[in-house]
Amino acid sequence: MCLQKKAWLKQLSKEALEHRAVNHPYLVQFSNGTLPNFRFAVADFAQQYGFYSSRFINMLAAVIARLPSKKHRNVLLGNLHEESGHYEEAELNQLEQYGIKKDWVHDIPHTELFENFRLRVTDGIPQIPLFEEALVWYEMLSGVLLHGPTEEAVGALGLGTEHIVSSIYPYIERGLQSLPDLGLADYCFFPVHTLVDDNHTESLNQVALDFANTDEERRRLRHGVMKALNLRAAFWDGLLERAIKGPESSFINNAQEGVRNDSLSIN
Repeated sequence: MCLQKKAWLKQLSKEALEHRAVNHPYLVQFSNGTLPNFRFAVADFAQQYGFYSSRFINMLAAVIARLPSKKHRNVLLGNLHEESGHYEEAELNQLEQYGIKKDWVHDIPHTELFENFRLRVTDGIPQIPLFEEALVWYEMLSGVLLHGPTEEAVGALGLGTEHIVSSIYPYIERGLQSLPDLGLADYCFFPVHTLVDDNHTESLNQVALDFANTDEERRRLRHGVMKALNLRAAFWDGLLERAIKGPESSFINNAQEGVRNDSLSIN
């Protein structure tokens, strides 16, 4: 049975990595720097993705609180520890070999790393409002993590999110490397995740295996994975459309009704 579960999980892992959320045209064009008005596209990405990124640690904590097993909670607490900017010495050495200095990341929460990036690439650009797909992504994903079956929450957070990060973020990093006034210190958020998130994935895979004992449990796990991936793909769809339309369709007068960044949260 254990071998059968592992084979099933391996197949689901492959399916996740082949999903359009991981190989989206937006990511390919971002990587090549070929999105129309690339400067605006980068700023828009930072603004919209920042809404999700700033709340990820809360979503992770929400799943931890739902897990009945202390063993499983401890696995995800390790992820939470790293999201807070705490690394093993071996990880810091690995990052430094890549060119990421210890004082750029050590004891600095990932939310702060992303915020530093967002402020850097939106500097001098008129305020960009949040768009609907960013809000829908957060609302629906947090609904799965908070209120869906536990198996769905584990699938959405694991294979549907952590598992694909190391495949998605290199697209973003390559695109940012084409901007001459940005340095690795400005966007180290992305390679940090690419380099160290494999441990997260492996830990969550072990948790998923413990929730994959029956056909129904496996169905729920896969359902959670697909929900997370489909929501992310819809987010990329929206960003691609905005990039093609350009900044004129995205900037709004501050007097118009909009949605504040702090209007939604997981408590």
